Amino acid sequence: MRQEIHAIYSLLLISLTACVSEPNADTLLINGQFAQVNDSNITYQQGSVAIVDGKISAFYPQGSGLPVAKERHDLDGSIVYPGFVDAHAHYLGFGMALTSINLLETTSWESCLQRVADYIKAHPDQDIYRGRGWDQNDWVNTAFPDNEALNALSDKAIVLNRIDGHALIANQAALTHLKLADGEMTIEGGEILHHNGQLTGVLIDNAMDLLQLPAMSRSDKIDALLAADKACIASGLTGLHDAGLPTQDILLIDSLQREGLLHLPLQCMVSESPAAMDYWLERGKLFTERMTVRNFKFYSDGALGSRGALLRESYTDRHDHHGSQIRSVSYLQQAANRLASNGWQMSTHAIGDSANHMMLNIYEQALTGLDSNLRWRIEHAQVVSPADRHRFGGKLGIIPSIQPTHATSDMAWAGERLGKDRIHHAYAYKQLKDAAGGHLPIGTDCPVERINPLHSLYAAIHRRAIDSTDSKGFQMDNALTLPQALNGMTHEAAYAGFDEKTVGQIAVGHWANFTIFEVKLHTYKPAELPHVSPIATWIHGTMYKNTHHDTAQETL
Repeated sequence: MRQEIHAIYSLLLISLTACVSEPNADTLLINGQFAQVNDSNITYQQGSVAIVDGKISAFYPQGSGLPVAKERHDLDGSIVYPGFVDAHAHYLGFGMALTSINLLETTSWESCLQRVADYIKAHPDQDIYRGRGWDQNDWVNTAFPDNEALNALSDKAIVLNRIDGHALIANQAALTHLKLADGEMTIEGGEILHHNGQLTGVLIDNAMDLLQLPAMSRSDKIDALLAADKACIASGLTGLHDAGLPTQDILLIDSLQREGLLHLPLQCMVSESPAAMDYWLERGKLFTERMTVRNFKFYSDGALGSRGALLRESYTDRHDHHGSQIRSVSYLQQAANRLASNGWQMSTHAIGDSANHMMLNIYEQALTGLDSNLRWRIEHAQVVSPADRHRFGGKLGIIPSIQPTHATSDMAWAGERLGKDRIHHAYAYKQLKDAAGGHLPIGTDCPVERINPLHSLYAAIHRRAIDSTDSKGFQMDNALTLPQALNGMTHEAAYAGFDEKTVGQIAVGHWANFTIFEVKLHTYKPAELPHVSPIATWIHGTMYKNTHHDTAQETL
């Protein structure tokens, strides 16, 4: 009997020991300084975080007892910020830029041609040569180039997109795919540049759609997506709002995410068309752990750099020219009414003051009397008249979605486009934030700008170009503070995508999405900030260690 009791006691002891040692967390992050961010300040709490099924299950202040976990990671005092979310970028476009001819920071058309020639020599078997990143505003000769020298480089098609994606130059081989009627030299909502009756190869805004080259292959797109995914995560991003993708590309990304090949969570805006609206409104919104589709992306105008932004008064440096209206008012009104009645989000590219005025009118007409929580967005909100600025926020909750690096990229020449009075209505981020009730999601607009979110923070706070020696900054009355800028890339980006209950903060029940740095961001001198890289990125409870700290600087 005594032996039986001893055996029972031994089994009970083993059972209790098993219960005590059984992991009650998948992962523990210990000895970290966890940041809580709001518009007013950033506070840090030393402690540890438990993660279960990819979400934060508990926080333990320093000195507290900790649960058993399958994995433990000692952060050794590192600074853990809520995972950065890019509120406006082009995921596939970024990948395509990474895998094609890089024309960023070229100093002349001749330097562009040299890069194209070098790329062709290194990749002789490609059927079509694509590139992106040139900006004639950065050259001594700021006129648009022509394709005469480009024609001599290859008898294969060459297409080079301007940095903003709103203009391109194509060689003669590519122009054979231009669907243009004989003698046609104009198009509504765009420009076809020509000289003495001959095409120069430059197409602006809607004219770009006339160049109907064969689409990228599926395998090339997958290569581009894999490159983008890796670079985004290395830069510290834990989420991204893609500002316009065709349906077939959204479905391709969804399939790759389900296979575990792509890891970055995405909010995908559908590139609008009547057929796309028919498809998605019948299918319904899409929600997975790594993808949300509930938003349509529209264009109301072009870009300021190519003089396609739609202005109420003519361009100061091109009289009698007001820019490009990409879509008609009636089309946009019908689309807005349809989306509002079906509960979909609408986001519209609007840069010029006329485009912003037009879209605010259309939004108000469609939203008045309906659910005010549709969170419709104006992407860029770049030049907004004071009277229109105050129409953001309010009962309709219209959100300005901005990219601070546009201000610092454009500041050298934007005044020439807009004039000394109108320039003060541009890039007014602080005033837009105040008008919108504090809502100001921040993005990079990569590949138009660099993917590094620290560049966006630097531009928002200091409003200076990278490595600038000018300590004054550009229109500093509209600068943001570090807490405001960080909030824009965390909580406000999450809010703009209806994700504020699961991302954008370090809180129990939220996804374990973190961007981790060695030291607190406010300790860096202004000139140092854009060169900082995270040491690790966590997405849904999985760590992606940045073993090469310069990754964010080496990519677009």
